[in-house]
Amino acid sequence: MIIDRKYFVLNKQCVIEKLLIKTPFKYGAIFQNEACFLYVKNGESTLKSPTENLNIRISESVLLKCGNYFADLIQNSKQQQCEIYAIHLHSEILKEVYKNEIPSFIKPEGKKSFATKIERQDVIVHFIESLDFYFQNPTLVNDELIKLKIKELVLLLLQTKNAENLFSLFAHLFTPRQASLKEIIRAHLFSNLTVGELATLSDRSLSAFKRDFESYFNDTPANYIKKQKLLKAIDLLIATDFSIAEICYKVGFSDTSHFTKLFKRKYNSSPAEYRKNKVLK
Repeated sequence: MIIDRKYFVLNKQCVIEKLLIKTPFKYGAIFQNEACFLYVKNGESTLKSPTENLNIRISESVLLKCGNYFADLIQNSKQQQCEIYAIHLHSEILKEVYKNEIPSFIKPEGKKSFATKIERQDVIVHFIESLDFYFQNPTLVNDELIKLKIKELVLLLLQTKNAENLFSLFAHLFTPRQASLKEIIRAHLFSNLTVGELATLSDRSLSAFKRDFESYFNDTPANYIKKQKLLKAIDLLIATDFSIAEICYKVGFSDTSHFTKLFKRKYNSSPAEYRKNKVLK
């Protein structure tokens, strides 16, 4: 759950925000006309974009293009809260901030990823510290300062190895693309996302997602995904020494008893029995 939220607004839109979240917590976000820079100050997150699964740790950040996302904020023994900073890069605000400068950032070809992880960078850490100062002294903040902070972030990213990703982000922001069903299923086949969440990542309604899925894969989403997970489980049972519980979670099931029940219904033996019989042969 979100414990605390502070934010700064420009043109009636949230541009910079600071979130304190009690973990574990799953958060869904839809960025239709904006990109977003997320920085994890404390805690850990697994972020799912239409085409990626990214683990974001302390002092790491991620650039998100227009699209739909899910973030699992993870609880661990050292940290039960997650502190997140977000800078929302709205297309209309960027046009205002840069005016005629925006085209210079755009390249016709760019990487097709929706989310790009940025490992710890000292300049980014210092930038976040400067934001924290303004959250502690909000009376100092005005529209011009917010615009300057946006430009500062962009300039800092341009001086890192993530410059190409930033070019791609700007290009994608003004000419967004929709991930194909094949890309989404390839990226999340063995995750624990529901069919409804997969539909959200594809930017489709649930009914449209099911219709398009069945047209492409000649099967229902639930049935196809279940079959592929069980086939993957067989590979892991034979080729690895992972425990049954580990295999269950690796192929995207969240409950071992449910996994065992489905496996036994499909193959007439439990996962443990199946492994034992294959090893003996």
